[in-house]
Amino acid sequence: MTKLAMIGCGGMGHYHANVLSKMPNVKITGVCDLIEEKAQSAAKITGAPYTLKFRELLADCDAVWVCTEPFNRVEIVTAAAAAGKHIFTEKPICNTAEGADAMIAAAEKARVTYMLGYVLRYTQPYRIMRDTLAGGELGELVTCWTRRFMPFDMSVARWYGWQDKSGGVVLDFGSHDLNWLQWLGGPVKNVMCFARQIQPQMHAQEHGLVMMNFAGGGAGCTEMSWWSHLSESSVGVVGTKGAMIVGRDGAVRKKLAGADEQVLDVQAATAIDPSGNLGQRDAAGKIARVDNPNETIQQHFFRCIEQGLTPITNARDGRDTLRLYLAAMESARTGKSVEL
Repeated sequence: MTKLAMIGCGGMGHYHANVLSKMPNVKITGVCDLIEEKAQSAAKITGAPYTLKFRELLADCDAVWVCTEPFNRVEIVTAAAAAGKHIFTEKPICNTAEGADAMIAAAEKARVTYMLGYVLRYTQPYRIMRDTLAGGELGELVTCWTRRFMPFDMSVARWYGWQDKSGGVVLDFGSHDLNWLQWLGGPVKNVMCFARQIQPQMHAQEHGLVMMNFAGGGAGCTEMSWWSHLSESSVGVVGTKGAMIVGRDGAVRKKLAGADEQVLDVQAATAIDPSGNLGQRDAAGKIARVDNPNETIQQHFFRCIEQGLTPITNARDGRDTLRLYLAAMESARTGKSVEL
C-alpha cells in the first residue's frame, strides 16, 4: 500500500483524484490546494483531510501526486524529493529549463521515482502505432505526424492564456504530441516552428506548427490549435514497408507493401511490454503478449515504485520534450531552423 499526498486540486487534480481514490493499493493521506474550495472538493472525493500548505502533507506519505501549474511546482517537487517522496507531476515538466533541471537534480540526488503525465504513451491508438514501428513491421521511419485542433478561447482562462505561464498552445497542448513524436523517432536533429497569437485579447500563442528531422533518420510534424474554429484530429506513421493512419473517426488503418489495407481491432492487436521495452521481438520474431497490456498511467507509476522501475515517461524524457519546445520557440522567433 502506497500512501499518497495530492497537491493541486484543479481540473486535472480532480480527474486523478477520482481514479486514484478507487485504486486498492493506494491510500490518499491528504490533499492540498491554495484555493480552499478546490481542496475541500477533492477531500470529499478522496475521503482524505485537506490543507492549504503542501509541506504539512509530506510527513505522512510515500509519494506525491502534483497537478499544479507548470510554473508553480519547482518548490513542491524539490521539497518532496528532499523528504524522500516519489513524485508524479502533470505535463509539461516545467515552463523553464532552469526549473526542470532543479527538480531533476533534486529527485536524482534523493534517488526517488519521478514520473510525468504524458498520457499518450499509455493510451490507444498511440501505443500500438509506436509498438508496430518499433517492432520493425513498418520498416524504417519515413515520417510521422499529429494534428490536433481543439477550438477553445483560452483568453478566458486564468493562466493558460499567458505565454510566460503556459507556454501557449505548443507547450501546454502540443507537448503531448512533441513527446510522442520523439518516442517514435528518437532524438531530434533540428526543428522549424511557426507559432502565432491571433486574438488581440490573448497573451499566448494559439496556433502552432512544428517540423523536425530526427537524428536517426525520418521526419516528424505536429500542428495544434486553440483557434481553428473546427476540430480536427489525425495521427500517422509512414515507414519504408508500410503505414498506419488514424483519422478523426478513430479507425486505425494499416497497410503494408503488397498487402491489403486493414482496419485494426486495437485491443486484440495490442502487444505491449509495460516495462518499457515496447516492440521488442524474441528470437522467433514475435512480440509476446503480456499480463497487463492496458496498464494505465496511474497503475504504471505505482508499479514503478513497487518494483523499482524507471517510468516510461520519466523526468529526463520530459526534459527532452521541454528542450525541443524551447528550440521550436527560438525557431518561431527567428524564422530559422534550430539545431538541437
